Amino acid sequence: MAERLIQLGARPPIVSQLCHLTRKQSIEFFKAVQGQSPKQGMLPHDHQWAIRSAFNNIHASLFLNMIEDIRYRLYTPSLNATLLVTAYEIYSNVASRILANRQYTQPRSSQHYPLDINRAWYLASLLSAGDLVFILCERCRARYLGMIHPDATFSQCPICDVWTDRSGRRRWVSAKSKKLTLNKPSAR
Repeated sequence: MAERLIQLGARPPIVSQLCHLTRKQSIEFFKAVQGQSPKQGMLPHDHQWAIRSAFNNIHASLFLNMIEDIRYRLYTPSLNATLLVTAYEIYSNVASRILANRQYTQPRSSQHYPLDINRAWYLASLLSAGDLVFILCERCRARYLGMIHPDATFSQCPICDVWTDRSGRRRWVSAKSKKLTLNKPSAR
């Protein structure tokens, strides 16, 4: 399982935690599998990544819904290597189809999944800790991620609460855009 995690791009601290290896063992194993030393630096730790854009939220929600569904069906109480690998492989299969069907194309070198396995592991741990929660949209019935803030739950549906600006970029509805929409005179 450690080898598969490394092949998917998992960094040694994640492999160490999920496969119960020491730090040194996971680094040596990484070098043996990848043929190079692991990337240095911190793991992804942006706890607001999933709510930064509707696109991020859709991908994070898709992956974490898969984790939760697999966990529920297998009666697995906590995140383990098998669960992470299975859910991530399903996610990458679905994400590759989503990205292949996008209306605009990117050069091949810049195509990648918005959610790599390291961030996927971090988001799964945030969900387990209760920092991220699932919210059911009343309009479209989609289950998406929200974040618990000290004041209130951040809850904007990445499907319903999105608008397109003049350049064609999709934006999440903000307080400012809601105010502009409400103040527009209605055509009679």
